[in-house]
Amino acid sequence: MKIKIVGDIITVRGFGFAGIDGVVVKTAREARTAILKMLQDEDIGLILVAQSIANSLGNEFDEYRFRKHLPLVLSVEDSTGEKAVEDIMAVVQRSLGLKL
Repeated sequence: MKIKIVGDIITVRGFGFAGIDGVVVKTAREARTAILKMLQDEDIGLILVAQSIANSLGNEFDEYRFRKHLPLVLSVEDSTGEKAVEDIMAVVQRSLGLKL
């Protein structure tokens, strides 16, 4: 199963260093399109969404999060957060079982 990330350029590139592909988005509309496309891909098991993007989606993001099918949809702190790099690295480590 693949892991994908949807977020701002810094967050997506940060996860890219750990081998996780993603889509850079700037608006809720772009994020919605990217997430819906990823939800249709049977090879994807986890979709990570940058917190600022999740916030812009509002209740719609909760609908993605509370789905009962794969892929799982989770938010991660992004480059706008105080501890973005540490938190992003912790998520990547837990997700992939890697030590970065």
